[in-house]
Amino acid sequence: EGLLARRQQIIAKYNAAFSDDRFIAPAHRGENFCSSGHLYLLRIKGIDHQKRCEIINKMGEKGIACNVHYKPLPMHTAYKKLGFDIKDYPNAYAHFANEITLPLHTCLSDEDVAYVIEKYTEILKEYI
Repeated sequence: EGLLARRQQIIAKYNAAFSDDRFIAPAHRGENFCSSGHLYLLRIKGIDHQKRCEIINKMGEKGIACNVHYKPLPMHTAYKKLGFDIKDYPNAYAHFANEITLPLHTCLSDEDVAYVIEKYTEILKEYI
């Protein structure tokens, strides 16, 4: 219960910071569901794969580890060898190309979360 509550606090802070229409974040709570909150996926409208990678690298330079969840199966070698081509899955690629996963774990302090939001916002000004 405590872990879920802390994750929900962090999610609320991220949701408040990235609530405008430039961002797409999946809902973590609804009338009939509640996520475990183990990931905070944030899609950024108007950026591509290259810009996404640049943003992740710049976040890393600020000491913030970001990631991408998840690479579409047709982009994995095993599936490519089976004949799958990501060009046949434009929706999957679109979700992948502009998505950045922000840190979301219960060891983050409120100051850590504020730092992530501050640096992410600063870096994004270069791109959106």
